[in-house]
Amino acid sequence: MDKAHKQVESKEQAKNNSLEQWAFYPLTFPVTAGPGGIVVMLTLSAHASRKTLSDNVLAHVGLVLAVIVLSALVYVCYAYEPQITRKISPSTAHGIPRVVAFILLCIGVQIAGNGAATLLATVLQHR
Repeated sequence: MDKAHKQVESKEQAKNNSLEQWAFYPLTFPVTAGPGGIVVMLTLSAHASRKTLSDNVLAHVGLVLAVIVLSALVYVCYAYEPQITRKISPSTAHGIPRVVAFILLCIGVQIAGNGAATLLATVLQHR
């Protein structure tokens, strides 16, 4: 390779690295974006229904408290994202959303498995 070609490649690589540094990918992105959060909330509220009124109320109060706590945590993460990411290494900041996304995937697989098991049990029961 000639010297000019290497300089162009190094400038492009520096530009790409600069864009990666400035890309907005907050720590809470997998939790707050997409249908994952909605599906988890709907599933949890469906499974929170109990036989007695007091158990039903307690289960739903627990869900409301969990939503309030998670909302506060999301707010703190968004509001103080620059300070948080400065205190942790870039590799950790890039790894956290992937771990959270994996946890959401696991929850989704559990939801699908529970639904498939219930569907199969219903079909087998009505044969």
